[in-house]
Amino acid sequence: MLNPYMLLAALLAFLAVGFGGYRYGYSRAEDAAAARVATAQVEAIATANAETAAAVARTLEQARKEADARVRAAGIRRKGEIDANAKSRYECNRDADSLGLLLESIGSANGLAPPSSTMSDSVHPTANTSQR
Repeated sequence: MLNPYMLLAALLAFLAVGFGGYRYGYSRAEDAAAARVATAQVEAIATANAETAAAVARTLEQARKEADARVRAAGIRRKGEIDANAKSRYECNRDADSLGLLLESIGSANGLAPPSSTMSDSVHPTANTSQR
């Protein structure tokens, strides 16, 4: 006959091994979950950094455009002031230079690009313009 203490020892050993296996599996699952959380955090940080860098780049580009517009407007305003001081007269007429400076100042204040000295690509002469 089997010793009841041996059966009890075997049962306790079996329970200890089962509990130890359960704890080992549970700790492995926790480690895997922590690794997934860490990976998700790293990805979230990388995404946030990329979005922040893009926002900074957009802000810098906008600030550069605004600064260029301010410098252009100040230059045009200075030209107009110099012209007004050089040509101060009692009558209110304007010569071609003064009118050009005035129109350039108005265009700059309205955010329009300065006119170019070349014809735009959208305007092409027709083939029979010499016959008209």
